[in-house]
Amino acid sequence: MKSQKSVFGAWDSGQICHLRIHKRIKKLRYSEFVEICVEKGCATPHNIERDVRTRWNSTGAQLKSIIRLKAAILVWQRHKKLGVERKYYVDESDFDLACDLVEILNLFFEITLQISVAGSARLSHIVLFIDQITEHLSTAITNKKYPPALRNACRFGLKKTNKYYSLTDSSPLYRIAILLHPSLRDEYFKLANWEPDWIAEAIRLAREMWVTHYKPRTLNPATTTPLTSAKPRPKTGMLAGLGSAAAARDGHSSSDPFDMWLCGGLVLDDGHPVNGLKWWMKQKRAGNTHGGLVHMALDVLSCPATSVDVERAFSFGRDYVTSKRHRLAPKSVSRGMTVAFYSKNQRIPEGLLSRWKHGLKEDHKMQRKGKRKLIVVDED
Repeated sequence: MKSQKSVFGAWDSGQICHLRIHKRIKKLRYSEFVEICVEKGCATPHNIERDVRTRWNSTGAQLKSIIRLKAAILVWQRHKKLGVERKYYVDESDFDLACDLVEILNLFFEITLQISVAGSARLSHIVLFIDQITEHLSTAITNKKYPPALRNACRFGLKKTNKYYSLTDSSPLYRIAILLHPSLRDEYFKLANWEPDWIAEAIRLAREMWVTHYKPRTLNPATTTPLTSAKPRPKTGMLAGLGSAAAARDGHSSSDPFDMWLCGGLVLDDGHPVNGLKWWMKQKRAGNTHGGLVHMALDVLSCPATSVDVERAFSFGRDYVTSKRHRLAPKSVSRGMTVAFYSKNQRIPEGLLSRWKHGLKEDHKMQRKGKRKLIVVDED
């Protein structure tokens, strides 16, 4: 029986890394490998992905390519001229481990896709993502079908997840974002089995922020406009409990807008959370201020979950400020980037900039005419 270290590290920098390098030594060898892939009916592409430490999900991508080319790898590694040494051979147990690893890593791939899209992931999603990862790893740890080494690796992953979960306490915005989400509110904390003291502290922080910065002097009655959708989607994990929780919430009797919000019904899209930011924007357009909570929610829920948007903004600015524009004032750079961003997203009507430039020229001509000196000629 292989040791835990060798079982878990089989797909690290050992066999498959050697297979990749050996296959790339000569172009002829790669063509031979492709022929074997075609002969065995392997799906395309016929290459093994590279595992890069600094690239998200590269390990999962490599494992998926290995499973896809399993039949060809088993034949090619035993090739007399083009194969590899026997100590680098992979067998069925290695492929079984690869399949188990893909099952574990697939959730990380899905979450990465969500947070990598610009403007997609928001602050309220962070706690949900961490809870999904926690539940996923906890289930894998107790699943006896996985080898001990893989379950131990999941324990280390869960420990790292808990470390980052604890860092969300450094800012109240994470908890406030959950409370202001129309599909979550304080009910999500209860479903996540938060301690009552933790929930009370989150509510206190949110109320303090509302009273200090957003509570108006005169309050208008708020009405809630629920959103519905006929698009069916599967319900899995902790979020599946939101539907029954929404039906169980009773009406409210308090006149305080914040209490009314917490006691209100959950807004769900076929049992799934709605887009909180879009929901609050619709409430604002409908005139439902919710006692100032609409402005607070828009400010909090619009916070990006990652630095993806910020990094792309910096990259966009780097492309805008060329070597010949390095002496532009900060105000000119920000204005130019704003105009370029609106133009890139088709937010500027056709011909608007040309009319604006024409207006500047006309104003400049008028200013020049006004600066001309008047010569007075005496009739005497």
